[in-house]
Amino acid sequence: MSLVRRIVTLGCALTTVSVAAAAQPIDTAGAVSCAVRGYAKDSDPKGTNVRSAPRADAPIIGRVAPLAKVDGDMWTGVEFDIVGARNGWLLIRNGDPADGLTFDAAHRADGSGWVSARLVGTSLRMPAFRSAPRRDAPVVAKMAGDDWGPDSAAVSVVHGCQGDYIEVTAAPYRGKPVRGWSYKPCSSQLTTCDGGGMTE
Repeated sequence: MSLVRRIVTLGCALTTVSVAAAAQPIDTAGAVSCAVRGYAKDSDPKGTNVRSAPRADAPIIGRVAPLAKVDGDMWTGVEFDIVGARNGWLLIRNGDPADGLTFDAAHRADGSGWVSARLVGTSLRMPAFRSAPRRDAPVVAKMAGDDWGPDSAAVSVVHGCQGDYIEVTAAPYRGKPVRGWSYKPCSSQLTTCDGGGMTE
């Protein structure tokens, strides 16, 4: 095979690979739509894999930067919007800082991808902890006391989200963990959530 023909063949192969990569959209089938905030809490120094679908064997299309040391034993993770959920996975976008959430060339324009919910944290903003993602759902716990607020509740697991609510397992200050839904959580890690006059 001549050198020119080899180059042409290689060029065609690379073009095919690029088109195939660009043609793979993010799998959002069956996802529940969300509008909440969270942050990366993965302790892996390599950061967190972002995938094209909500499963562990889906192609890796991006990465969330690893935790950054602030002082002593204090660390912070990249913050982001959570816009979807399915089967223990969260669809994220809009990293803060922006370079903390990066994507490969084929998915950079879309700017979203899936991460495992077990690698995500959030901070509660509202005292009411409900049994369902609705304002009229029964309150299963009150995440506030005389001298503490919802941001003092320790969120151990994020399970999913729906609309403006996030489902987590959290423990009230000096209390036992309980699973429930919280309205409009924030991604603040070093300060309390800004209520801004918000009501549920």
